[in-house]
Amino acid sequence: MKQEIMPAYLPAAAVTFTPKDGGEPVTVYRPFEAFPLPELEQHAQENERGALFELGKRYFFGRLGAEQDDEKAYSYLLKASELGVQDAMALLAAYYLNGRLMEPDPEKCRAWLEKAAENGSWDAMLKLADFYRTGDAGFPVDHEAAYEWALQAERMVRIYWAYYAQDGFVDFAQKQKALLAAHTRAAFFLADCFADGIGVKRDLNEAIRWINTGEQFVCGCTGLAKAEMFTIRRAQLVQRMKNDEQRRRNAARAAKKKKK
Repeated sequence: MKQEIMPAYLPAAAVTFTPKDGGEPVTVYRPFEAFPLPELEQHAQENERGALFELGKRYFFGRLGAEQDDEKAYSYLLKASELGVQDAMALLAAYYLNGRLMEPDPEKCRAWLEKAAENGSWDAMLKLADFYRTGDAGFPVDHEAAYEWALQAERMVRIYWAYYAQDGFVDFAQKQKALLAAHTRAAFFLADCFADGIGVKRDLNEAIRWINTGEQFVCGCTGLAKAEMFTIRRAQLVQRMKNDEQRRRNAARAAKKKKK
């Protein structure tokens, strides 16, 4: 696994507007999701990476003006992947998992997901964390790898958030919503690793720290004072700590009586 992974590609397109009052042109950055299908296809003809990926997504899911078409989706996603779009690589991996266009191939699915993750796809990182933890999709169970990919995903979501939260980036509300959900998922995953001793030494204090980290990120990004899901999970972990302490006391008392 690469250290300090950085995103190889961030899907934002520069759009320049000229104010009606004749002022200086203003450049803003928009997600390719905001572009109409005909405009995307024009950009794709020039091999613009973001347009290729967005077209691949639209044909994969059949949305935003595009009918579901696996052959078109695969073609666009492959081109985007070859040009370094890590999120296209992550979606391409799905074809080798779901058997929708070709026979399932767990090895190719794993290879594309790992390539996507190593190029900065937080979505691929979270999928790898899940698959290595459960052994699903033909993956070997590897709890240490699951923990490490979840750790990278949490860090990568922060990088993406800082990027899309900059002034001049518009229409990124849906992307930010997805990032908040991804960070919460990563924080809970990491908390569970420490709570259950999966890939790391069991440490309920560290599990609670990850719940606090997840809540701080969400509240800091949204302005909320607290988030109930974190309150509930934190209370569950605190109760586990109390239960552990009670078991230790009971064991100590039992050992003391046995000596007598």
